[in-house]
Amino acid sequence: MSGTWPYVIAAWLVVLGAFLAYAVITVVRGRSLSRQVPPERRRWS
Repeated sequence: MSGTWPYVIAAWLVVLGAFLAYAVITVVRGRSLSRQVPPERRRWS
């Protein structure tokens, strides 16, 4: 049983890394798109 723990930890690291990468990509893309909106059309500022 103890021989499977490295695989479990590796799988969790892959999943958490994928979530982190998706979050970073989403935030960067959102900021990039928000700069393209003219100031008079922005609802958030």
